[in-house]
Amino acid sequence: MDADVSAREVIGEYLAAMERGDREAAVVLYAEDVVMHVPGRSSFAGERRGRDAVLAYLRAAMERAPGGIEVELIDVLEGERDRVALLLRETLHGARGDVVLRRANVYTVRDGAIVEVWIFEHDQYAVDELVGEA
Repeated sequence: MDADVSAREVIGEYLAAMERGDREAAVVLYAEDVVMHVPGRSSFAGERRGRDAVLAYLRAAMERAPGGIEVELIDVLEGERDRVALLLRETLHGARGDVVLRRANVYTVRDGAIVEVWIFEHDQYAVDELVGEA
């Protein structure tokens, strides 16, 4: 990864890859030792360490929306150096109808790679219900 690339540029690449459905290009932007903090009380909640653990979480989350997931970028907040926050509206098309989630994902980028992700849900109760029992 390129250390001269800004956090905003890395997250811009990540978003572009996700928008075009190129998950492989998005995934390589995660550092091998990335840490993702998943909020809530469900079995999905907790800390995911390493690219494989993060990918397993993302795959499991996508299984909750067999009809697909639409992501709308509401805003981008950029820190001074290595942090970018995305305000998102995600629509999950599930077997029992659509669920709309509003969230903020805060990314820390170092050496051109995403090294940490914090997820903040607008309605954590709805997310916990969606993903299963506590």
